[in-house]
Amino acid sequence: MKIFHITSTRFEGYIELKFDESDKFKGICFLETNISEDAQKWFLKNIPANVHALGLYKQYDTVTVTEMMQDVTFDMFWKRYDDKLNSSKKKTLIKWNRMRETERVKAYRFIGKYFSSIPDGTRKKYAETYLNAELWNN
Repeated sequence: MKIFHITSTRFEGYIELKFDESDKFKGICFLETNISEDAQKWFLKNIPANVHALGLYKQYDTVTVTEMMQDVTFDMFWKRYDDKLNSSKKKTLIKWNRMRETERVKAYRFIGKYFSSIPDGTRKKYAETYLNAELWNN
């Protein structure tokens, strides 16, 4: 899940937008805002379909879009990668612990794209090989 906060000099609080791992819009919340009803309607009418469409807001100099970093734990990665029979949890954890937090988040978020790019009949890489290859940086 990717979470973005939209703030503006025109209202207090923030608007939270959520996107799934394939960057598709999943939800909006108006949190602690004093935003007008008309402005809420505008945001609801102009919800970006995906993360890339958030660029729409860059044209407004009063608006700031901030991606909220999500803590990604090794257990979250291990569960999502789901290769317990073939991959070594111990080796993967050692590699995971050597990575910077930003790289962990990128690796976790890229799993869905990696899985969808694997040709039929081809086996996915071992979890530790996936981390070592840093495919999310290509």
